Amino acid sequence: MRVLVFSDLHANWEALLAMQAVERKPDATLFLGDAIDFGPDPLLSVRWLRKNVHYGVRGNHDNALATGMDCLCEEEYGDLALATREYTARTLGPEEISYLGELPLEVYVNLGGACFYLTHAAPSNHLFKYLNVAMAREEELIEEMAGIEADIIFLGHTHIPAIRKVEDIYLVNPGSLGQPRHGIPSATYAVWEDGELAIRHVDFDRTLTQRKLSLLPLEPGQIQRLQDILERGL
Repeated sequence: MRVLVFSDLHANWEALLAMQAVERKPDATLFLGDAIDFGPDPLLSVRWLRKNVHYGVRGNHDNALATGMDCLCEEEYGDLALATREYTARTLGPEEISYLGELPLEVYVNLGGACFYLTHAAPSNHLFKYLNVAMAREEELIEEMAGIEADIIFLGHTHIPAIRKVEDIYLVNPGSLGQPRHGIPSATYAVWEDGELAIRHVDFDRTLTQRKLSLLPLEPGQIQRLQDILERGL
């Protein structure tokens, strides 16, 4: 059985197409939240999610659009989130916004004889905590894992891919499909296949995404920053 897991799409249609071209017909597709903000194609992205995702959870940006709450993202990205959310709110219809708002904050999934736990940020704080799986102290991870009855814990939010095993449980962050911030400008996602885990990288048409960003109703400086993040992967 092959399970595809991705997070932090951020309305990047080209990255989604690139992943789909490589990972054809997985047995299940799991989404860890943040469909929107920062990217130029929210409508295409959400429609794809509604059609193709078997299990998903809500991210802080999805929650902000659906509820009007602050997304509480890192300070350097706050104005970019707000500016693109205004565009997103005008672009999505009520059905798409309701879909994002109705995604659960956490979910357990049993597939292929394994139990997966999904949430966007962390078990202790589903939407907002930045938990760096690779760098966190083991004691902190053990605290986060308390009460979670699963073989694998899947998290997103940091945009930094990592796989780490703590006390016989794997913690996996697939990174960001739509806005990589790990220093390499390739989209990342995770694959679980018959008990084996892997982080995979895929190149996407950054130039086209950057061109679309240039057409958004944003300040020139904001457009440039969004384009630069895609170019550098930071």
